[in-house]
Amino acid sequence: MAAVSDEYMISVLRPFVAATGPVLSGLRDADPFRLGRLAQRRSLELEGPAQEEPPAKGRIGKIGRTVRRLRGRVLDRLATSRLPGTPRWAVMSHDERDQWWVGRVGRFTSAIAAVPGIGGALARRLPVSDILGLSAQGLVVCAIAGEHGVTGRDEQVRLLASVLFERDLRPAGDAHGDQVERDAADLTGDLHGDHSGDSRLRSLARAVWRMGRSLFALHDELGRRPQGRRFWRAVANLPVVGAFGAYKAERSGLKRAARAAAAWVGREHG
Repeated sequence: MAAVSDEYMISVLRPFVAATGPVLSGLRDADPFRLGRLAQRRSLELEGPAQEEPPAKGRIGKIGRTVRRLRGRVLDRLATSRLPGTPRWAVMSHDERDQWWVGRVGRFTSAIAAVPGIGGALARRLPVSDILGLSAQGLVVCAIAGEHGVTGRDEQVRLLASVLFERDLRPAGDAHGDQVERDAADLTGDLHGDHSGDSRLRSLARAVWRMGRSLFALHDELGRRPQGRRFWRAVANLPVVGAFGAYKAERSGLKRAARAAAAWVGREHG
């Protein structure tokens, strides 16, 4: 018999799914150095008519020409980089985008884990690695669903339940009810406000932490979520290298969750 009822699991997963929209948008657009915009601008320049560079005059002119050429080479590399909004992103396969999400979410949650006190006093009483690992897996699963055209909230609830908890849920009722929206707003917090770069990243980090903590309410089911390789889980228990082992184990588990999500979408919507 399931330790957690279907109804309770649905009540936890629906706000999580509702909150993934702004959080994934923040992770997608998090570009503190504006590389995506620079890449997009460069790609437009390359599509336009070639502009002949005036001849360099004197040492200052030669230095200026060298700087412009170096800048052009850097922007050319950016124009072919795998960043949302770039031409390269537009032609990437589903699998390539899935792997991009694994990398982006995994690196971000690893960075959060390194920030002392991100969860306040509660974080000292709860396993930070498990909470952030849960949040990362849930976010990657929903991101992959969106990339494959599965955008309905209850479809994503079913996907999350299958991948993270090996449960076959059949949600009924309103996935956009007032209580769902209030709970989702509590998870995202002040993420919708106007922020500078650093402030927005902190708001994003807090939202990711709260989302993982919400899934931790399903603690009786957590043993079923995709686990990392047994080797790295063993290393995680060792002194000194334990932190590195835990990181590798979570990344391995995140990749397994991504593969399971893509497989589920293929079965249900292929």
